Amino acid sequence: MDKKIGFLMVTGLSLLLAGCGNQNNSKSVSSSSSSSSLLVAKSNVKINSDNLSPQEAVSLISTYCGLRYGGNWAAMVKQAQKDGLQVNLYPSSKYQLSDGGQGVAYDVTAGGASQGLMYTVNNDNVNIYQNVKQNKKSTKLATISKAEMAEYVNKNGQGKLVNDLAAHAQVVDKRSGNNNASSSISSTENDHKYGRAGIIDVPSEMQGTWYSADNDSDSTIVFGAHSLTFAEGDDHETTQLYKQDPQFGEDEDNYTSEDVQNATKNWGKVSFYNVNGSRWLNLRGWTQSAGDGSSYTVKIETIDGKQVKVLVQAGGAENWTQAVYYQSKDMAQQNADKKFDDLHYEDDD
Repeated sequence: MDKKIGFLMVTGLSLLLAGCGNQNNSKSVSSSSSSSSLLVAKSNVKINSDNLSPQEAVSLISTYCGLRYGGNWAAMVKQAQKDGLQVNLYPSSKYQLSDGGQGVAYDVTAGGASQGLMYTVNNDNVNIYQNVKQNKKSTKLATISKAEMAEYVNKNGQGKLVNDLAAHAQVVDKRSGNNNASSSISSTENDHKYGRAGIIDVPSEMQGTWYSADNDSDSTIVFGAHSLTFAEGDDHETTQLYKQDPQFGEDEDNYTSEDVQNATKNWGKVSFYNVNGSRWLNLRGWTQSAGDGSSYTVKIETIDGKQVKVLVQAGGAENWTQAVYYQSKDMAQQNADKKFDDLHYEDDD
């Protein structure tokens, strides 16, 4: 059964870091050529630059920049270990960047407040900036590929930091027609526009990065505090999670309006329900009028005699299990398509 969450339609997130390129440091700031110390103690964890989720990508970029340039980048990374890493997406035309890339500026923050640390993507390369201000021309520090970043991070033993940051990182798309970030969860989440009645707080035990190899495909789900990102192959789709005003759905025109659909394409309406002792988070498209959406819960299963926390994705009329996600890629591969006695599958009937 296809696990892909079809209504998560944020475009451009797959442009975060595609492919590899050649490093170009001709415009680097010489005084910031390296950090004076490691960001955290060294570990043996290695980062693979292939098929990174958006959260893993921004964590890799941030860790690399903290190591390579130090200063504000390093300070931001250290703060993000406490406050959480968040990257806000804006049109690159909002800033006077020397290379606007493919039209998206990624503003990397600790906790959401901009510190002028940004990057853009141009074909296979990432253009890195610091001290970016909206009305001031900014020159890039360097252009480098994700493969080269991973090699540098692994050489310095900082792979575990990348994974730790990614576990709670958030990607927030603040692009909109008027550049006022109407889809942002940080400013107008209670404005009732298009029926938005407030953000949804994802249960803490559900937050983080989850991996599955079920149904002959490798996929990743990342739950942030108020968001969900689904990644499969090179596709990355993020949705912000909101409560929908019931009155909004009573007017069928709201669901069929093309303007509403475009404005809310990266919004998801969330509800909670209890089944067989488990509390489920149900996620549907904002203008979805039919179908049961996808539901998620965290359970404890016994694998090889050990208690393991897993994320269960279910759907359909009887909430059939569609996939099980694990907290590591290795465990997901080792338990691909494994069935558990306490879960309900469609072929059980």
